[in-house]
Amino acid sequence: MTIKEVAQLTGLTHQAIYKRLKNRGVDLATMKDKATGQFTPEGAAIIMELFDIKAPNEAAKGPQIPDATEVETLRNQVFKMTTEIEFLRNQVTSLEGERDYLRGALEREQNVAGMSVAQLKASAQVLPAADEGKGKVRTWWERIRGKRDNGN
Repeated sequence: MTIKEVAQLTGLTHQAIYKRLKNRGVDLATMKDKATGQFTPEGAAIIMELFDIKAPNEAAKGPQIPDATEVETLRNQVFKMTTEIEFLRNQVTSLEGERDYLRGALEREQNVAGMSVAQLKASAQVLPAADEGKGKVRTWWERIRGKRDNGN
């Protein structure tokens, strides 16, 4: 077994393999055969243990059957997740209802505002223009100027 084979088995890059070995204080020189570059049987065993690589005969056994406590733990997790999913679905349904209500309220408010604008336009057509007749409103400057012109 070589570093390249370990990388293929673990799905890591060979640089990552070297880095992990270095971080764990493993000396590769003592684990490899100098002539072939292969790991010694002891070195291969250490590598397989460090990277949790199963021996070829262990991998061929197939999946292991979990014990009763693992099954119960998994059932509890599934139940918990199902409950959480149901809660989230109810929350989404509630939010959708609220959204629909708010859309309806917005449409009603827009209709009322549109009617108000239409009524204001209609009432403005009935009122006389501001510069017609006696009720003309003078500005501050016009009032001051008028007092000076009259001598007041």
